[in-house]
Amino acid sequence: MTKKNSLTAFKKPVSPILPIDGPAEANVRARTGPKPKPPSEKRSHRVMLSLTPSEAAISKEKAGLAGEATVIMAFLKEHGYFDIHE
Repeated sequence: MTKKNSLTAFKKPVSPILPIDGPAEANVRARTGPKPKPPSEKRSHRVMLSLTPSEAAISKEKAGLAGEATVIMAFLKEHGYFDIHE
């Protein structure tokens, strides 16, 4: 006698529902999105910057929708901080 909520009444199907070996194209996914940057262009070095609460408020206000780090990076580039002077 089986109970009302017993799973013994369900049987495993003899034949698989999904195909075991699909077409080769289905296994290879096409890459989407932008092309990855080369390692020399990736920004991986991080610098910590400490600000006072009033400076942080000004930074957030000036950044607007853009991130604060993005605005600071643009400022540094605009003023030639990363230019190499020999």
